[in-house]
Amino acid sequence: MASRSKAKNINYFSVSSVDLRQVAGSESSVFNNDYISIVLNGHPSCSLFLRAGQVYQLAEPRLMLVLNGDIDVHLNLEQFHVGQGTAILTMPDTIMEITHFSDETTLCGIALKDGTHVDESIVTTCSPKDFDRLRHMLFLLNDMAKATPFRRDVVHHIVMAMISDIQYIGQLSRNNESSALPSRGQQIFQLFKELVNQHCEHERNIPFYADQLHITPHHLSAVISKTSGHSVMYWINRAVILRAKVMLRTSDLMTYEVAERLNFPNTPAFNNFFKRETGITPRAYRNDIQ
Repeated sequence: MASRSKAKNINYFSVSSVDLRQVAGSESSVFNNDYISIVLNGHPSCSLFLRAGQVYQLAEPRLMLVLNGDIDVHLNLEQFHVGQGTAILTMPDTIMEITHFSDETTLCGIALKDGTHVDESIVTTCSPKDFDRLRHMLFLLNDMAKATPFRRDVVHHIVMAMISDIQYIGQLSRNNESSALPSRGQQIFQLFKELVNQHCEHERNIPFYADQLHITPHHLSAVISKTSGHSVMYWINRAVILRAKVMLRTSDLMTYEVAERLNFPNTPAFNNFFKRETGITPRAYRNDIQ
């Protein structure tokens, strides 16, 4: 039972239930109230919370700026290598897995607790001018958040301006990339990953996704294999495993309940699937807290 409690604290990343100083490192500046959390100059290498190789579920929407260093991270099914000048916007309940970050990595960011709507995750490299503007907006936000009494409306408008600016920068980047006319295969692959993120807990068959994309299962399999170098089932299984890991590490659900939520016919089928994909049983994974 103690292991479950520890797992819940390690992997469910809600700013309402963790000590932000332990997350960001002792050298960071932290502001936290019921509306917003702000971290300036966070150092993942000094964190007692973030660990490479662990899976986290980000409860609230997040906005992050990479000031220094580099990070390899999976956000849902997307893999990113991000460095200085990168802006990251994530939706609520984003599943994150960090595979590497350099010792000199420094981050600034905010987490929103008021239900602010973020309907897409964006990872975009900014121009020096755009990034400097975002950084100054974040420092202004931090100053305004500390004003007494708390100016909620002012803080909200600064946050929304930052979100809108990152969306604008991301759209410009996509438009520039589209000038190279991405192939139809790349477009299908992107749409496929979005569908998998939405439906993987209940749908694990190729015809379902092919039908959603209005193509044949054979065509979908061929396109995904050619475009990504992996099969359709690789991406579906990977998404299911991520969901399973989050449930096993961040809840008190019994293994049979996880199997039910992931639409497996029975617990042995889920156990066999999990062991085939990870090399260990669900029970072993849940208890293997480093």
